This record gives sequence, C-alpha cells and structure tokens, in this order.
Amino acid sequence: MFDVVVVGAGIQGAALAREAALRGLDVLLLDARDVAAGTSSRSSRLVHGGLRYLQHGHVALVREALQERERLLRLAPHLVRPLPMLLPFFRDSGVGRLRMRFGTWLYSQLARGSTLPRPRGLSADAAARAFPGLRRDGLRSALEFFDARTDDLRLTLANVLAAAAAGCAVLTHAEVLGVAGDELRVRDRVGDVELRLRARHVLNAAGPRLDDLRRRLGVDAGGDDLVRHSRGSHVVLAPRPGELALAAFLPDRRIQFVIPHAGGTLCGTTEVDDPLPGDETGPPAVDFDYLLGALAHLLDPAPTRADARFAYAGWRALPHRQGPAGALNREAFVVDERWAGGTLHSVVGGKLTTHRALAERTVARLFAVDAAASATRHQPLPGGAGPREVDDPLWWRHGSRVTLLRQLVADDPTLATPLCPHRPFVAAELALALEQEGAVTFADALLRRLVHPLGPCLQGACLRAAHQRFLRHRRWPVDDAVDRAIAALRAEVAVLTGELDAWRDNAVAAGHGGGERT
Repeated sequence: MFDVVVVGAGIQGAALAREAALRGLDVLLLDARDVAAGTSSRSSRLVHGGLRYLQHGHVALVREALQERERLLRLAPHLVRPLPMLLPFFRDSGVGRLRMRFGTWLYSQLARGSTLPRPRGLSADAAARAFPGLRRDGLRSALEFFDARTDDLRLTLANVLAAAAAGCAVLTHAEVLGVAGDELRVRDRVGDVELRLRARHVLNAAGPRLDDLRRRLGVDAGGDDLVRHSRGSHVVLAPRPGELALAAFLPDRRIQFVIPHAGGTLCGTTEVDDPLPGDETGPPAVDFDYLLGALAHLLDPAPTRADARFAYAGWRALPHRQGPAGALNREAFVVDERWAGGTLHSVVGGKLTTHRALAERTVARLFAVDAAASATRHQPLPGGAGPREVDDPLWWRHGSRVTLLRQLVADDPTLATPLCPHRPFVAAELALALEQEGAVTFADALLRRLVHPLGPCLQGACLRAAHQRFLRHRRWPVDDAVDRAIAALRAEVAVLTGELDAWRDNAVAAGHGGGERT
C-alpha cells in the first residue's frame, strides 16, 4: 500500500513526487512512457513570470512565478540561467508602448528582491545593434528586461532524481490500465507483466491525458472533461551569437519568442485549440506557416523554410472553460474525486515555472502539513550545490553531478571520447543516462537524456556506435537489435517534428535535405 501514487512523470508529477517523498511518504511515480516524454519536453524552455499574463489580470500567478524564478536561479543554477530579453515596439505591433512600459515596470515591482537587472529602454538604433537581424522598418524603440531560460526536460529529470533520492520509487514505461476492485492495474511494458497496486491517494498529473486517466479509474463525473487542449508549436533555427532573446508582440496580439540556445535558436509559439485524441504528435504545416510569418514580421532578412532545422509541439492542459486559449489562467488547481481504491486528485493547468509551489500546496493540503516547512524551499535540485564551474560545458548540463561523469571516466578512460562528432556529448553522458538517470530504451537515452536543440544526430554510423555503448551500459534487456532500436528512435523523431520535412520539401531540394539528418 503506497501513501501516494503519482501518475505522470512530467514536471508537475515529478515535483509532486519529490515533495511527497521529502515529507516521508511512501511514494510511487509512474509514467506510461518516459520522464518528460510529453509536454514537459516541448515548452518554450522559459522560467518566467509570464509578462503577457498581466494583460489578462493574472497578477497573483505572475507574482508567484517570479518568486519561483528567483528560487530556481538559486537552487538550480546549472539548469536555470538569466536571460536578457528585448521587447521591440513596431508601428504595427498591436500593443501600445506606454502600456507595455507600465507592464514591465509592474513586472519588475512584482519581482521585488530579484537578483536580475531592472528593465531599461532602448532607442530603435540601440535595439537594432543589440539584436542583429531585428527588422528596422517601423521599429520605434524597445525595452530590455530579464527572465530566465532552462532545459525543460533536464529540469524535470532533476526533480525525478531528487524524488528518487528521497525514497520515491520510479517506474517508467508502465501504463495504468484501469482498476480491479480497489487496486490499480498497471502494465509494466519492460517486464511485460501486469501489476496490482494499492494507494490511499492517486495524484493525476497526466497533463493532456488527465481525463483519459479519470475514465480508466471509473471517474467521469457524467462525462465532463476537466481540461481542454491547446497546441503550442516551435521551430528551431541555426544558432545565433549572443544571449539576447526576443519577446515581441505581433499584430494579432500573440507573443513570439526568439531564444538563443547553444546549438540552435528556439522560435515560437502558437496557441491553437486541438483536442489531441491520442499521444502528442508534431506541428502541422499550418503552424509552420504561422511561425514563419511571425518571424518575417520580426526579422530581416526573414527566415525561409530551408532554415528550419528542427521542430516540436506541446499540448497544454488548460481548464475546460470558454474563451481564447491564450487568455485562460495558467494557475493550477486540483480536483478531488473518489475512485474505488481511494481519492483521485487531478492537477488541472499549471506552468513549468511554478511546479514546485503547486506541489508544496497540494501535498500540504492533502496531508495536513505545514507548507512553509517544505524542504524544497531551500534544498538545491540535483547538481545545484557545489562550486559553479561555468567554464565547463558539462557543468551546464549536469551541475555538480559532473563529478559522477569524472568518476566514470576515471574507471573507463574511453568514456571521455565524444559520442558523436555532430553533438557535444561524451560517451560518459550516455553511460550516466543509462546507469543513473533512469533511461530504459535507446530513444530514452538519445532523445530525452542527451538533449540538444536540434534533436539527436540521426547519422547511421553515429547511431550504430552509440548503440554499441548502449548495450554496454543499459540496465534492462531492451532494444537488443541495432536496426530496430535505430528505427524506433527515428520514428519518435518523425512524430516529434510533425510535418516539418514535408513542409520544407520545395526548399530542401536545393541541397539542404539530402542525406541523413544530423
């Protein structure tokens, strides 16, 4: 009998499992796929207050998010880093300069005590110099303000690792099938066995699959869904110099981001209602058309289809309410319902930035403990303690856990070699992913542990070499056959990127699309 079974190893489920385990509860974290296989690896990768949410009056949410941003900058400095952002004002931007100046001032006031610099105004010329490639036509002025960026998947993984370190059992590739009496029926796909579990509380953190889990547990409240789905698509361009990002309002009043990362520039996002009948897919062509049009409004020269290097889409689980998806409150809440074995608590909504605060409130309420006593308020996430080795690229991915990599290399010096000439990872990172970070399949390791803005290298020779190392370090007897493992990885990438290749067809024929993707 578990005190808590958390279903969904995305950012909200991982944070809930961590919080509950640190409170001394007996916790199991389940996911039908892998850690952050869904929405939590498909965000804009920002840790921010949400400047645009102020337009809709969501002041309390923004205040909490800014407080959590500061906490994450302190407790996970290797994963969450300051990000200067430029907010340009064009004549046709659809948003008033005075209104946005007030908004950024209020944003700064809500972040009182922040270690990040305060906003400052820039002339059109200064803005164009600061962000090369910014469209000059119609540019009136700009504001520079600070938020933070992250690797959403590795931030989620850090929460899972912290939960496991606190005693939480973690079982991925394990799907909740339904109920048998007062027990959960769970299919362990790796062991190919059905498990029966009991739990006093089941925390439903399944995100877009939240209502599906409710139905599997016999909780449907007359068929009414708790969430609606909104699709957010992103496209990745080539890397650009510097760290200054772009956050710009478009004539349709949507906001677009252009965010530099090592290895690629992340651009997005859309906000389109999409019912998502199954698992997440990838962006449709219509989203690429929208994003390319948005970038043409902001950049000169405008990117072309051939410039798109990678893409993905995430589905936000928003409250099932009327109104535009962009205007719905992102402040999460929990709905309690009875099922045969106890109580189901479904997490509706939520933001990447406020995952810790939601977990703290939820566990405090369910188990009548003091929220202010939560260890997560001051305990660094794995890798967040120790010296900041900012000159070491490995530190930015692993933080102080880089010592684990060094120990692996000390035991086997061949692990210091690059895993592939097209990506920055060393072989020790693959070994760590398999031995200590819960990667089960070949795709888990290359797509969701060795995270790169352009996705995994898909060159056949690189994948075959990586598979040899995979077989050496894996903990479960899966993906034995190299051809099948590579095909499965490529199939996941094809689903993730959606209609990107077809959309680029008329451009890549000129030499950008031949051969295998790297």
